[in-house]
Amino acid sequence: MKKLFLSGLFATGVIVSGSSAETLQDDASLTSPETVVELFTSQGCSSCPPANRFAASLLDDPSKLVLTYGVTYWDYLGWKDTFADPKFTDRQRKYGKALKISNVYTPQLVLNGTQHSARYKSSDVDRIILKSDRPDVNLTQKGENLVLELDPDMDVNDYRVVIVSYKPGDHEVDVARGENRGRTLKLANVVTDIQPLKLTEGLDTKTQITPQKEYNYAALVHDADTAKIVAASVYTP
Repeated sequence: MKKLFLSGLFATGVIVSGSSAETLQDDASLTSPETVVELFTSQGCSSCPPANRFAASLLDDPSKLVLTYGVTYWDYLGWKDTFADPKFTDRQRKYGKALKISNVYTPQLVLNGTQHSARYKSSDVDRIILKSDRPDVNLTQKGENLVLELDPDMDVNDYRVVIVSYKPGDHEVDVARGENRGRTLKLANVVTDIQPLKLTEGLDTKTQITPQKEYNYAALVHDADTAKIVAASVYTP
C-alpha cells in the first residue's frame, strides 16, 4: 500500500518548498477544506443524477471540497462521457483496493478517502471531517508556478500527494444517447486532471505548469499506508 498513489514522476509545475507560509500570502488565495467529497460518476449512468445534484448542493459550504470525476467504464452503453478520463477510473479502482471494495460502482461518493457510499445526506458529510491537528499544507502560486508547502515536521515517506485541477461551479451537459438520452445533467467542480507528486526530502520539485484562471487546483495529501486524506489545500487563481 505504500505506493498506492505514486505512479511515476510528477510533471505539472509544482514546487515543494519548506519556506514559511507567511512569505506567500501576498501571492496566493489559500483554502484548507475540512472535508473532501469525491464523486465518481458517469454521464452514461442513469443512477447518477441524484448524486450529481447532491454534490452540487455542497458547493456553497467553504469547509467542503467537492470533486467530480467522470469514469470511462460505462462509455460502451451508447454515450461517451465528455469529462471522463482513464486516470479517474484508475483513481477509483485504487480507492477500491484501499477500501477493500470488490467492485467499483457509480455513483460512488468517497469522503476524505475513508468512507464510501452511493448516497449520503448532508448530516453524514458534516460528521466526516479531517483531524483538527492535521498537517499544515498550502497550495499557492509563486511567480509562474504553483507551490506546495508542507509542514516541515512531515516525513515525506509517510505521505502521497496528488494535485487535482478542476473547473469550479456547475456545468451542464446535454446527453443525446445512452441511458440518460434527452437529459441535461448538472455536474459540480468537474475534474480535468489529476497527477501524483513525487516528494523528495529536503529538495524542491520544480516543473513548468502555469495555473489557468478557468481552473482551480487542489493538493490532496494521503496517508501512504491507508490512502486516507489527512490534509488538503485549494488554490484559486
